[in-house]
This record gives sequence, structure tokens and C-alpha cells, in this order.
Amino acid sequence: MSDPIEHAAQLAAARDALSIRGLKHAAVFACELYASLPESARENLPLTPEDRAPSDGLLFLAKSYFDLQEYARASHVLAQKESLSDVEFFVMHYARYLAGERRKEQLSLEMKANSGSAQKPTTNPNLKDLMRDLSDADAVGKLDAFGLYLYGVVLKESRVHLTPSGTSPQQIFWRSIARFPWNWSAWLEVSNMKAPILDKSVVCPWMADFFQAHVLLIQSQVPQAIDILERLKSTFPSSGYVVSQLARANYELRDFDGANDLFQQLTAADPYRMELMDLYSDVLYVREDKTALSELAHHVQAVDKYCPETNCVIGNYYALKGQHERAIAYFTRAISLDNECLAAWTLIGHEYIQMKNTNAAIEVYRRALELAQNDYRAWYGLGQAYELLDLYHYSIYYYQKAAAIRPYDARMWVALGGSFEKLGQMNQAKVCYLRAVGNKDAEGIAVFRLAKLYEVSEKDMDKAAEYYRMHWRDRTLRGVTRVDTTDAVQAVLFLGKFCMQRGELPEAMQWCNKLLERDGPEKEEAKAMLHAMRQMEFSTPETRHTGRNYF
Repeated sequence: MSDPIEHAAQLAAARDALSIRGLKHAAVFACELYASLPESARENLPLTPEDRAPSDGLLFLAKSYFDLQEYARASHVLAQKESLSDVEFFVMHYARYLAGERRKEQLSLEMKANSGSAQKPTTNPNLKDLMRDLSDADAVGKLDAFGLYLYGVVLKESRVHLTPSGTSPQQIFWRSIARFPWNWSAWLEVSNMKAPILDKSVVCPWMADFFQAHVLLIQSQVPQAIDILERLKSTFPSSGYVVSQLARANYELRDFDGANDLFQQLTAADPYRMELMDLYSDVLYVREDKTALSELAHHVQAVDKYCPETNCVIGNYYALKGQHERAIAYFTRAISLDNECLAAWTLIGHEYIQMKNTNAAIEVYRRALELAQNDYRAWYGLGQAYELLDLYHYSIYYYQKAAAIRPYDARMWVALGGSFEKLGQMNQAKVCYLRAVGNKDAEGIAVFRLAKLYEVSEKDMDKAAEYYRMHWRDRTLRGVTRVDTTDAVQAVLFLGKFCMQRGELPEAMQWCNKLLERDGPEKEEAKAMLHAMRQMEFSTPETRHTGRNYF
């Protein structure tokens, strides 16, 4: 990467350009990156704010209205001018766009209040006029990088796939990025489109790295994303964004301890941060850390009670306590605050699965997929719902979708193998379980199921023994040495019989002795086998193998 001083100069200029145009999220991103650079890179930087409007100050008046969220008023002020600067042109049209977005929300609420239920989504009433004005300006070359960004947003919201000149919205965004690569909002728009591909003409390599890491995480290519994020961390050593994405990456890899450490580091440095706090609560939920999750819920509620992330955190707290209806109430509140809160939709689905309300779960998972087709959790949830309904052909379809997105996640393959097994398609089930074992099935489910499948065939007894031994070895590595589950009983009993049948009496006795700790029929069976083996020890080699089948 290039000189940090150059990065500081670029980000300082970007901060001013984005702020004056009201692009708040992109401005925050630039400001945070600027603040994360070493202090030596930020010292003595000349202040070079972009040229503002002419001396009549109409831009500042319009921007004041804009900051008060009086968008229609801000647009009207600038519409009185005959000649607009690039900044004024953008602020006028962006304010008109936001005024339309506000009206769209109002119409949606009015329709819902009148009908009592959600209706077909309304549209921004200003899109048509905006598209005409921006298209005309682009045709004569009057759109700068920010005008192109807004043009791309309007085209996307209007669901226009090609402009009159044959250009796609994604190409419009790339044109914007080529001229001003520090607008993170433009990069995010590209990342949300189908098959985002990095334009090689981008002139800012480190912004391209942020984009690549973001897209790789979306596409579940987590190790590659971590490599890029670690490289970015060396340039932006105190960037909260980079730490948050590394925490997210650890979560995706199911390294919950690592994710927890990074989130603790993040919240210690920025205790009022709300972004990704819902994911932090997911980490605490999986770790079953009720104390930490309760503390996080109280903290975020104190910071911002009416934030979607806050309600997701509180919902997870009640979910961990098994209070599913209260959890759903908070997740629903998160959606009322942000109808596109993907985490809340999928979490509601999970709660309905816990309550065995499969029809409701299917409905919300489908809604989640409308928001993000690459959400493996929603595909996996649909698979679970149809599996509960014993509709295994459907569950296989949805599990396959989840596995295609998360091919390295053993859970996807275990679930898929289970549905194949229910349909009696044992060869396909074996393939899936082998994929799960190859992807470090932490829970050991695939190994045990493979052993059971191989046990059915007499010619595969050696393979069954191999996987039962692997199952027991995995248990001991986790510190579990007692025969405390039905799976463990089945594995130990099989291995005892297998070794006895092979004449491997010392090992067979070891397996049988483990069963003496239990009460039940398996204990009596182990005693009978031990008695038989002691008799065999005193027999001659010629009479030792009696031909008796203990299976």
C-alpha cells in the first residue's frame, strides 16, 4: 500500500466532499478511517475544503434545511437558481430523492393502518422526474462522481436494468467510483448487486481492498477476506470497521471465542457503537453466556432504545432464556424500525422453528430471501421447516442452496445428508457426511452417522469400526471419557463386538469394561461378552474363532 500521509490527505478531502453533500454514512466511514491512521500521518495536513457555492449562500441555507430533514424545502431553495454548481446540483436532487423516500414511508404506513396488514410495497413518487433529469444531465456530460452515484441509486430503485444508452446501474456506479473512489456508499451499492466484479480501472487500491473483503464475506469466502482485512489492519491500525469485520469473519468460521474477544475489543474502544451489536449478541447466544448477553442488552438499551440492533440484542436475550414469544416481539419491533433488518427476519424464523410453527417460519424465511438471496441462514431455516413437515424433497432443495453458499460449513452437509437418509438415499447421504467430516464437523454428528450407515453392510464393517473409533476419539479430545449418551453406547458396544469377532480380545475387553459403568441391558450384554472372552482366552488357537456372529 502507498504512503499513510497520502491516505490521510485523500480521506480528509473525501470527508469534506461527502459531508457537504449529505452522504452521512459514507462520510462517517471516511472519518473513521482517517481517525484510525497513525497520528504522524494526520499532523500538519492542510485544510483544503472543496469550493462551496457562490457568495449568496443558498447552498448553506439548503444544507441547513437538509440537516433538519426538511428535504423538500432544501430542494426548493436550490431550484430557484438558474445555474447550479456540481455540489448544488447534487444536493438539490438528493434532497428531492430523500423527500420521495419519506413520502414512500408515509404512504406505506397509511396503507397498513387502513388495511391492518402489510400491503404491496410503495415506490418513491419522485423517481420518474429524477430519472429524467439525471439521464438528461448524463447525456450531456454534466454529472460528476456524486451525480452518477445518485443516478445509479435512482436506476436501481426504479428497477431499470439498462439506461437509454444501454448502460446498467452497476456500470453507472463504477463510473462514479472511477472518478471518486472514496464514496463507500457507491461501493456498497455494487456489492449488493448480482455477481459484483471489481473494475480493474479503480485508482485507489486500498478502497478496492475494503470492497473485496466485504464481497468475500458476503460470498462466504471467509479465509480470503481475513487475509485482506489483516493487510488493511496494518495500514489502519485502530480502525473499528476492520476489527468489526474480523469479528464477523470469526463468527462465520464458528470461532466464537475469537469473535467474542474482537467484539470486546471493539466495544471497549467504542462503547456507543451499535453497528453489528446484533451479531455480537448472536455470538453470546451461541456461547450461552447469559450474563454477558444480559449486560449487552441493558447497555444497548441505554444507548439507543429504538435502534433495530438494540431490539435484536434483547430478542436474543429472551431467546436464550427460552421465552420465544417475547423474543419474537422484540425482533418484530426491530423490523418495524427497519423493514429491511435481515437479522431480525431470520431470527424470527429461528424462533418459530423452536416453537414448531413451521408455516410462520417458512413465511418469514422467504421474506428474508427477498432481501438477500445469499443469506444461507434463511435457506437453511427453510430446509429445517420442510424437514419438520417430513417433506424431505423440499428440505433437500433448500439445504443444497445453503450448502452452495457455505460449502465449508459442516452443518449444511450434515443437514443435507440427514434428509437424503430419510429418503433412503444412503449413497448420497454418505457423500454429504464425508463432506462434513472433511470440513471439520465440530459436533461429530457426521462421523457417527457414517459409522451407522456402514454398519448396515457386513462388507463395510471395517469402515464402520473406523468411524466409531473416530467418534470416540473426538469425544475424548473434548474431554468426554464416560459412556454418557446412547450414541456412545452404540459405538462402544459395536467396537466391543467387532474386536471380539476378530479375536482382538484385549481391545474388546477395554470397550466392554467401559459399559460396566452404566445401568441397563447394555451392561448385562457387556458382562456376557466379557465372560465369553475369558473362556476364549483359555481355548486353543484352533478353537478360539468359533464362528459365532456377535452382531
